[in-house]
Amino acid sequence: MSNQPVDEQFRYKILIVDDVPKNIQVLGSLLFHENYDVSFASNGYDAISLAEQNHIDLILLDVMMPGMDGFETCLLLGKNPKTAGVPVIFMTALNDLEDKVKGFQAGGVDFITKPFESQEVLARVKSQLKIGRLQTELQLKIMELEKRNRFITDVFGTYLSDEVVENLLDNPENIKPGGELREISILMADLRGFSSTAETLNPGLTLQLLNLFIEKMTDVIQKYEGTINEVLGDALLVLFGAPFYKEDHADRAIACAIEMQNQIDPLNELLRVMQLPPVRMGIGINSGEVIVGNIGSKKRLKYGVVGRNVNLTARIESYTVGYQILLSEQTFYSVSSELLVEKVIKVNPKGVKQPVHLFDVRGITGIFNVDLRLPDHSLKLLKDPLSISFEVLDDSETIKKEKFGEIINISSYEAELITSEQFRIYSNLKMKLTSKCGNNFVETVHAKVVNKISNGYVIVFTSHFSLLNEFIETCST
Repeated sequence: MSNQPVDEQFRYKILIVDDVPKNIQVLGSLLFHENYDVSFASNGYDAISLAEQNHIDLILLDVMMPGMDGFETCLLLGKNPKTAGVPVIFMTALNDLEDKVKGFQAGGVDFITKPFESQEVLARVKSQLKIGRLQTELQLKIMELEKRNRFITDVFGTYLSDEVVENLLDNPENIKPGGELREISILMADLRGFSSTAETLNPGLTLQLLNLFIEKMTDVIQKYEGTINEVLGDALLVLFGAPFYKEDHADRAIACAIEMQNQIDPLNELLRVMQLPPVRMGIGINSGEVIVGNIGSKKRLKYGVVGRNVNLTARIESYTVGYQILLSEQTFYSVSSELLVEKVIKVNPKGVKQPVHLFDVRGITGIFNVDLRLPDHSLKLLKDPLSISFEVLDDSETIKKEKFGEIINISSYEAELITSEQFRIYSNLKMKLTSKCGNNFVETVHAKVVNKISNGYVIVFTSHFSLLNEFIETCST
């Protein structure tokens, strides 16, 4: 088959193979006057050699030739990758059915009976050349489609499940502006304190860490048929129940969140080997009605989700600390499986009129049946108190006032902050730690207040502190 561009001025190249010079002369003259580019061979061996070395659009091949007949020549042409696509019309004085069947089995596409009829020859030649041209055009279209499909798969397949990608390929008409109101579950995951961690790394290492995190999380998300709708730096926005509705969208979101958290420690082990800092992740989940669909114009479309429940998901996630999963009431009451809940907390998210109850989930039963694996966060008693000064980042004070306290019980995850200062639970703190134990240091870290105790608060560290583990081992009892 020709791989030349289709052009009205293009001269098709036809190879005539016959051991009788008179036949070559008659056919050659006929085809030359029709503006075909004609070449000749007197036997099968020369024909194969010419076809290998030159572009040929059609071969007229005599059946009865000495040495190697037309059937054998056609078989060899078909086995050769360089000539396999070239159509062959047999020329023969034989007219019985058995020879025609043998010719088609050898790979021929048509027959011309000797003596030649000019109109018949031209008609059959034009017909096969047209078929060849259409096959070439079809092959080019197929190649374009495969290239387009590979692009869609490469671009979307990283963040979308196989089901979503297949639907895009099978139904491209769905890629158009428009949306619908649908109840789904929305998951937002964010690395705690990553901004301060990134400040200690060069851009290349920062991206390397992020890519490892996203790759690990993407595998889990696709397992539960979630759709990564946004990658916002160190945060992921994931949809369950869109683009394709899943009745158990809330169950899937929770099971996915638990397994995502369970992948953090294996990820941190990999990061340790690569001499990169460890990470911690908080996850918020909300369920409810949102508008889902393709947002934008014909020039730039994006499948997205908008609505109050999307904003609430982000608010819920902001209350989380590392290794934690918080659910909204709507998600909690949407699940069909039994949940293992550590505690229920009441918060007042910004922009939400009524208080919101959040569920700190640790496991899900049913078909997913997965539990949250938490590292050991046992507090250790310090030999000497760790002095700290701090400020409340989300305080309404116009001028930030430095506050003071000390830490006596601590782990690499959390600590008990002893202070007479008063502030809200879930406040975010920026603290300066000053130690005279072991290797003296002054370190700035971030933490979130998660509970009130008699003489202060329980805080969870939200930024990486490289000397913390060494400090605890050296300075605890």
